[in-house]
Amino acid sequence: MASRLSRAELSATERALRSRIAQIASGERFLRGTLSERSSKCGKPNCRCADGAGHTSLYLVQSHAGKVRQLCIPKALQDPVRQAVGEFQELQRLLREVSELEWKRFLARKG
Repeated sequence: MASRLSRAELSATERALRSRIAQIASGERFLRGTLSERSSKCGKPNCRCADGAGHTSLYLVQSHAGKVRQLCIPKALQDPVRQAVGEFQELQRLLREVSELEWKRFLARKG
């Protein structure tokens, strides 16, 4: 398995998957983590949150070195962070698909 695959050995589906992986890895921002929306009350008696709606905040949550870390995302950065987390999740999905194709290719060579 040390040799590299040539494009001729790849199906059109796998070429498309690998192309998308390369696009994400080279040009997009990607960020591992989970987004969590939280609601809290500020405690001011005349605030709208006193009626139950609460103030919402977006947090990026990830495990790092065995511990959970969290980061509150400012409103101005929420869309780019959502995009970056989505790109990371797509990258993971694509890698799983390519890995499954490689698994099947390995099994075919073995038998």
